[in-house]
Amino acid sequence: MTRMPTAAAAPTAAPTSTSTGTDPLTRAQGTALLDGWTRLWNGDLPLAEELIAPDFRLRFANTAPGTGPDATLDRPDLTAFIGAHRQERLGLTYAVDGPPVVDGARAEVAARWTATYTDGSGDPVTKSGIDLLAIADGRIAAVWSLTGDRRFAP
Repeated sequence: MTRMPTAAAAPTAAPTSTSTGTDPLTRAQGTALLDGWTRLWNGDLPLAEELIAPDFRLRFANTAPGTGPDATLDRPDLTAFIGAHRQERLGLTYAVDGPPVVDGARAEVAARWTATYTDGSGDPVTKSGIDLLAIADGRIAAVWSLTGDRRFAP
């Protein structure tokens, strides 16, 4: 049985400023972490152990299917959620849309993304969104995610 997140997850302090230690996050490090985040959502679930901080939190800006309002996901919830999310969407593929914004001093990475899949009636579906990743000690410590129901206009 898949463990699903609950809206009553224990609140944790959201990192407002994180670092990778003594050095600022580089563009290459931020881009590599974003690439790993995308691979994780494309089904490379074992990657979570090395990519995601133990005290990780994902916060959705809107209600995600399978979650309640104000839901947060910790690392175990995240991999269960991604696995269930992928099973419900045939051929689900995420791709980063354009170059990410990397703020080395704040250790944050922001990017637009696009998801495509086929729905139950065989129709193609495209969604897009924006994720903001906070990095701590070389891992993704928190993500704020907003998903829209269509592709961003070019």
